[in-house]
Amino acid sequence: MIDFDSVHFSYDAKGLLKDINFHMDDGTFVGILGPNGGGKSTFLKLTLGILKPDRGTVKVTDTNIAYLSQNVATGEADFQCTVEELVSLGLIRGHKLFLSRKDREKVKACLERYGLYPLRKKLLSELSGGQLQRARVAKALIAEPTLIVFDEPDAGMDEESHHQLIHTIQELHKEKKSILFVSHHPHDVETADAVYFIEDGAMITYQEELERGHHHVSL
Repeated sequence: MIDFDSVHFSYDAKGLLKDINFHMDDGTFVGILGPNGGGKSTFLKLTLGILKPDRGTVKVTDTNIAYLSQNVATGEADFQCTVEELVSLGLIRGHKLFLSRKDREKVKACLERYGLYPLRKKLLSELSGGQLQRARVAKALIAEPTLIVFDEPDAGMDEESHHQLIHTIQELHKEKKSILFVSHHPHDVETADAVYFIEDGAMITYQEELERGHHHVSL
């Protein structure tokens, strides 16, 4: 469960988020739309606890959270490991250094589920942007998080990878996972339980944004 109660946040005394009230129940799929610089990334950082509000409260009850950003160009792309090894890292926790037989079976099942098994021995540097992002999704989801936060994860994806990502999100929704999906594209969140729009630090429902007469793609 995520709950924002009258949240304000500012950078350098310049108000960015103003009086945000937001509630998300467990097991729901919520889409967040809005232009660059409107406050979407700040909203996510507050949700993840990276930032603290100036006023108001943010409450998140989930403790097993996966975060998928849009940036696939740095770090992992240059990390010299295979797809299989990257996904395996999603099971490494605390002092656990080695995978059990059950863990290895779980990695195989995860690779198959997300269409990565044929690519399992490829180095990350050999993958396309879309393939790398799919591998990152698999790494995040193998730990079976209860809340998955997607920050424009389809950036750089080819059409096939994008289609597979949306299919994955729909399957996770059926499994009653909590999904927070930030996107520029309304059609990405057309199956969401609720869709909100953040612009100029204010949050409204997407339907309210359409009723203002702004020309966005309708859900």
